[in-house]
Amino acid sequence: MRSIIFASLVALALASSPAFERAFEPKTDYHYKLDGLVLSGLPSDSSELSQSRISARARIQSEDDRHVLIQLVNIRMAASHLPESEQMPALNSMEQRELSDEYKQLLELPVRAQLRNGLISEIQFDKEDAEWSKNMKRAVLNMISFNPIAPRNEMETSESSYEDKESTEENTAFFTNEKTLEGDCQVAYTVVREQKKTIITKSINFDKCTERSETAYGLRFSSECPECDKETQVVRPQTVYTYVMENEQLKESEVRSLYTVNVNGQEVLKTETRSKLVLEENHSIKNHIKKVNGEKEDIIYSSRWEQLVEDFYKNGDKAEFDPFEKFPLDKKIQLIKTITEQVQEVENNMPETAHFLARLVRIFRTASSSQLKEIHETLYVKADKKIQTLIEHSLAIAGTKNTIQHLLSHIENEDIVPTEAAKLLKSIQETPFPSQSIAEALLKFAQSRVAKTNQVIRQSVWLATGSVVRGIVDIKNVRPLIREDKREMKNKFQRVFMKQFEEAETTYEKILALKTIGNAGLDISVNDLNEIIVDKRQPLPIRKEAIDALRLLKDTMPRKIQKVLLPIYKNRQYEPEIRMLALWRTMQTRPEEPLLVQVVSQMEKESNQQVAALTYQMIRQFAQSTNPCFQRLATDCSKVLSFTRYQPQEQMIASAYAQLPFFAQNAFSGAQFDFAAIFEKNSFLPKDLSASLDTVFGGNWNKYFAQVGFTQQHMDQYIYKILNKLQSLEKESTTVVRGRRIQTGIKLLKELAQKMNIQARPSSRNEKEAFAMLYFRYKDMDFAVLPIDSQLVDDLVEKFIRDGQINISEIRRALNQDKEFESHHAAFFYEAIRKMPTTLGLPLVISGRIPSVFSVEGQLTLELEGTELRLTVEARPSVASTHVYEMRMFTPLFEQGVKTLQSLRAFTPVKMQVVAGMKRNFEIVYKVIVPENQKSVLSLTTRPVVFLRYPGFSKFEHIEAEERTVVVPQWQQKTQEIEKVYNFLGLEVSTRGNVLNQHTLENWLLAEQDFEVSVENKNRPAEFTFRATVSPFEKTEIPQIKMDEIFEKEFELEQDNSENRREYFSKMIKNIQKEQGYKTLVTLKVEAPRDYNMNAEITTICDRQIRMCQWNVEARRSPISEETKEWTLRSKLIAIRPEMPSSLRQLREQPHREVQLSLTSTWGSQKKNEMNINAQLQQSKEQKKYERKMERETNGMPEYELLIKAARLNQINAVAEYKLTKETEQVIARYFDLLKAYNYWTVSSRPEDNEESRVVLQLTVEPLNRQYVNVTVQTPEQRVELVNSPIPRVFLPSIAQRSVKHQLTEASGSVCKVQKNQIRTFDDVLYKTPLTTCFSLLAKDCSEEPTFAVLSKKMTKNSEEMIMKVLRGEQEIVAQLQNNEIRVKVDGKKIESEDYSQYQIEQLGESAIVIELPEGEVRFDGYTIKTQLPTVSRQNTQLCGLCGNNDDESNNEFYSADNKETEDMEEFHRSYLLKNEECEAEEERLSEKKNYKKYERDEEESDESDESYENEPEYTKKSQRSQRKSQLVEKTQIKEFSHRICFSIEPVAECRRGYEIDQQQQRKIRFTCLPRHNRDASRLMKESRQQPLELNDYPVAFVEAVKVPTACVAY
Repeated sequence: MRSIIFASLVALALASSPAFERAFEPKTDYHYKLDGLVLSGLPSDSSELSQSRISARARIQSEDDRHVLIQLVNIRMAASHLPESEQMPALNSMEQRELSDEYKQLLELPVRAQLRNGLISEIQFDKEDAEWSKNMKRAVLNMISFNPIAPRNEMETSESSYEDKESTEENTAFFTNEKTLEGDCQVAYTVVREQKKTIITKSINFDKCTERSETAYGLRFSSECPECDKETQVVRPQTVYTYVMENEQLKESEVRSLYTVNVNGQEVLKTETRSKLVLEENHSIKNHIKKVNGEKEDIIYSSRWEQLVEDFYKNGDKAEFDPFEKFPLDKKIQLIKTITEQVQEVENNMPETAHFLARLVRIFRTASSSQLKEIHETLYVKADKKIQTLIEHSLAIAGTKNTIQHLLSHIENEDIVPTEAAKLLKSIQETPFPSQSIAEALLKFAQSRVAKTNQVIRQSVWLATGSVVRGIVDIKNVRPLIREDKREMKNKFQRVFMKQFEEAETTYEKILALKTIGNAGLDISVNDLNEIIVDKRQPLPIRKEAIDALRLLKDTMPRKIQKVLLPIYKNRQYEPEIRMLALWRTMQTRPEEPLLVQVVSQMEKESNQQVAALTYQMIRQFAQSTNPCFQRLATDCSKVLSFTRYQPQEQMIASAYAQLPFFAQNAFSGAQFDFAAIFEKNSFLPKDLSASLDTVFGGNWNKYFAQVGFTQQHMDQYIYKILNKLQSLEKESTTVVRGRRIQTGIKLLKELAQKMNIQARPSSRNEKEAFAMLYFRYKDMDFAVLPIDSQLVDDLVEKFIRDGQINISEIRRALNQDKEFESHHAAFFYEAIRKMPTTLGLPLVISGRIPSVFSVEGQLTLELEGTELRLTVEARPSVASTHVYEMRMFTPLFEQGVKTLQSLRAFTPVKMQVVAGMKRNFEIVYKVIVPENQKSVLSLTTRPVVFLRYPGFSKFEHIEAEERTVVVPQWQQKTQEIEKVYNFLGLEVSTRGNVLNQHTLENWLLAEQDFEVSVENKNRPAEFTFRATVSPFEKTEIPQIKMDEIFEKEFELEQDNSENRREYFSKMIKNIQKEQGYKTLVTLKVEAPRDYNMNAEITTICDRQIRMCQWNVEARRSPISEETKEWTLRSKLIAIRPEMPSSLRQLREQPHREVQLSLTSTWGSQKKNEMNINAQLQQSKEQKKYERKMERETNGMPEYELLIKAARLNQINAVAEYKLTKETEQVIARYFDLLKAYNYWTVSSRPEDNEESRVVLQLTVEPLNRQYVNVTVQTPEQRVELVNSPIPRVFLPSIAQRSVKHQLTEASGSVCKVQKNQIRTFDDVLYKTPLTTCFSLLAKDCSEEPTFAVLSKKMTKNSEEMIMKVLRGEQEIVAQLQNNEIRVKVDGKKIESEDYSQYQIEQLGESAIVIELPEGEVRFDGYTIKTQLPTVSRQNTQLCGLCGNNDDESNNEFYSADNKETEDMEEFHRSYLLKNEECEAEEERLSEKKNYKKYERDEEESDESDESYENEPEYTKKSQRSQRKSQLVEKTQIKEFSHRICFSIEPVAECRRGYEIDQQQQRKIRFTCLPRHNRDASRLMKESRQQPLELNDYPVAFVEAVKVPTACVAY
């Protein structure tokens, strides 16, 4: 009874089981035909592919309904290079490959598998089976593992999930998760039933996998690019399974997988696998397959072999197992010996040398420590220098624990010189296999005697340690198979690095520790770094480096970095450079809009101009960025920037940030150059300077691919120190006299400080803190650091300057050098490896690398003889580099794949000689000598290759691969053939081969190119000599000039003044010619073989004041090409400037105010070209109209400022008369047509019949905005006009401009302006304070050794006029306005204007003076005092006074005389008040609080702004005074309508910003209107913002009554 019940339950269970679970009937033997195919090649139908074919019979025995045994028999292999076909090629159509008995036996070992719901759940292999063989059997099991029945949760799903499942009675589609050979991923099933057949299709979604046997190495140097979408994925796998069921049996199973490498969205390489099982027969079991009882495993590809290899690479001999143990040492030594012999056979580096380097690296990665020692003793010790260097660098590139330990031991034994050791350690930084063992080995070496005593090695090993640690802990792009406890390692290494920092004694050692932490990129280091940043006890360079050490965390923890750095940027208590660096690092985290809003808000209220300027430039540059990885940030920056009104002040020396992007948006590729400079007022050297290169290729972002930077603190003092030492070489007598006078002046200034109780300000420069550093960064790793500290500079100064004298013998010893040199270097510029399984059970390796070898040998000689310095360099450099990008399928059975090769080779032997000397003339000679019988070669080769290698790697014998270059017609059409040989000055130059004419990255990878340029010298050594000689100035006569040769009829301005102007000009020329002239001669000579030469002489003659100059150029060269005569050039250029007016009255009365230019040229060989050009720089009618508005009387500094603007020249008139050859005329005509086409929309032309061989040009720059230009060209045939063409804002020359020195002071210095009762400080803070009849100290050098002081007082109580006193050294200068003239007294003695120059005083206009200070100047016109000081003081000036401290901070201006900050402006003012018996203190005015006010930034002062003179030049001093009362400004009123814009014909009064209407009246205003689309309308709109328009010539459109203010009050 029990047996009946049990049998019934079994039958019920079988009946309830799905039919497909019994696809294999129990106790049945199934015979399937197994076919497998691997294809490797290019994604092109017309190209050949390497193909490997596997054929076998698969026996599947079903023990019961859940277990099967599988055995492969009759295994055969074949492989060939064939075109791709849709059908699987017949085995006989390919070349048969023999399979060794060993491999055949392994493949025939059986395997047992358990089926659950149709899926393979457990697998047991024979204990003797190999890992690669197991994976191939997994591939067979994978083909019978499927479950076409939807899981219960899919079957019972609600309507809301129908989007994921569609079903009918016959067909089904659903998603589920399933384990396959390639991983545990989401799969999509589609089941279609056709009569007796059921077709089941299954595909894998690799984006949704919980487990994959995939690993990657060498990808840690790239940054995340979130904006780059899936189109930029480099590797894309696709797998589709097809099962055919018939009569409840698996009739057929097919798997197709495609693995492609994509560049810029285009497939460039592909590997495809196809496998197929077809049922041939089935019957009851007759011959049982041997049972196996191995360990239970799953179906996912086993990475056991890869794990063993990785473990060996990372841990060396301490690894669990040596996977390369069976590879004999003697074969390795023989392979290395063969490679080195082949390298030595070639004198110079060839592309094969780079391949040999890659092979050496592969061999060394398989070597144990004992094997490396044996190789060292057997080969390395006996090799020459080149081979030794190649072996050393191969070991470093290999980057395994064994190779690194081997190198470290030899560096420690000092077998390798320090400089070479440093280079090897740089290569170790990039090891693809970083591990804890390697990092600990480097740390141990860092404690060795060699590392501690040699700074170069010490620096390199610490930086390498940090980079290796980064590779261990960074899992962003790397998938290691050997998992380590990262948290414990992070804590361990962070403790080590922080201990190094804490024990460091010097600034450099602390910075080295921080750079190590920065290279490591440990997330747990943030808190330690934050403590260093905010610790003001730490030197500034250390705190700056701590900010920089956060750079690698920008992707992993951006919000944490923002949380740390943004408060530092916003806190004004921190140093400006700290804040600017904090902002820079914050922006690298790609902050979102809310944080950017905070940054902009801080910028708008920022007190430090450098911080504000850099913030604005940084946000603006990011807003304009085309970097695909910054697109979201660019959008956000544009948005926040559009809402700010902030505009940075124009400064010559200002912190700056700039980007230069080169990106192809569609390809997600390109490069970007970044430049950043941080300046401060207390240093002329930049605090930080950096230039970096970022690259993006196919969405793979290399942030800081390369970066060079400089940072310093207080190093400018050492430059001053050297200058002072040089100055101390003056004669003793001069030094003594000058020293006494300086001491007298210092005494005078110290007495003033004592009277006013002024406390000396301490110097901001601390010599002990002086530090500078150059650094180089590669792939965001600190690679090299050059520290420059005070001791190093002192040692250099003491070495070359002793006892106040230059040590000539030491300089000679340093310069006289004679050295032979030989250097070799080998490197992988990058190496990236990615491994993944395929559906055939074979691993696919996708890798890229650039093995490169560089060699140079030669001799260097440096000699100093007298005043002649000679440098001779003879060198034979050669370089070979190959970029290899490949997909490789490897197994002991075979290797197969596809790769693209791009090889570059260069060999250029050369000898150079440079001689510079100063005898009578200064002469420099540069020689390039091409050796005889030497050939310089530059070759480029690119080709795609498919390859086969049988057998694979297991025998460890180098078997040459069967390679075949793939030629694809569609890519070869993009190349062009070039073959040309010509002789150039005795050198045979040949170019031959084919090159691309369409340059894209994918074309470079897929097209075949073979191009070579060679230069061969078959004769005696070829010398190319370049000689330049400059003679000193010598006296000469000024040449005569004919008026008719300069003036043209087009140059006549106004008919009434034409004769007067010519007469004035002629008189001026005669006066100049009576004076002494000065002449200099510059000679340039080029000499080459075959008697080729070129000579040029440039003679310059000028008068003393450089009012008239003449340049004569004579050049000749030997005939070239088809020329039969010597080519010559004779040219003469004359330039004459007018007299420089000193006042508006002089400018108006001066008849001639134009600059005249005249050029005469003749050039050519057989036929000569002649051209005469006369040109005149003048004022346009619009500019003259601007000048006439200033005809009311204006005095003082406003007059000078208006004079500069009124004297601008904004128009060029030129007349050219020519006689040209036909060829030259055609070339000029082509360029002229190109220019017209470029400006198509703004150019108009019409035919005219003008004078032959004569061209007239007029170019006019719009004088106010200086951003538009009009050009008129009149040729013999036509008249061409270019109207209102926009241009960048240009500088217009002014004939009233002062010297270059004064212009630089004006442009780059800081200005304090005092007028009436308002003061604008050096740091642009405007405040109101009552000036009295007692002297107030405006600005003073408050250092311990003061050099100047500026004081002022009112002339009388109610007067606006002031008296100024300047203490300058030993002099006391007092100036005041009397009878509209400035009266000056020096030490109580009245000085006449003609004697001003003796006292370093200059007349400025008719009623203003300029007094020079030791550094800077003071301007005074009786009403206004302007003190201008340079941005950087050489004298270490510490300023105090009512003008502030000039430190670039606007929130700390009010420091009283006793150096205490106060908010009480009265207290501040009183501390700088000099009371004595000569003045009345005016206590009532001083005590009244309404007389003190600090203006906010958006408030404008009434009339003290410089802009009042820029925008409203027609106002006289009288009108300005009335304007102070009413606070009115006149502007053109604008009314905008939908289709027109209307302007008031006359200006209308408005209240200034910050004021509101107090009184008003109604006026009738005339308006003129223009269509909105009219170009003049938009131009007038822009001009109206600058100044009122004059529109009297325009028609009146309507008249409207407008309320106009007559008085305004502040609100």
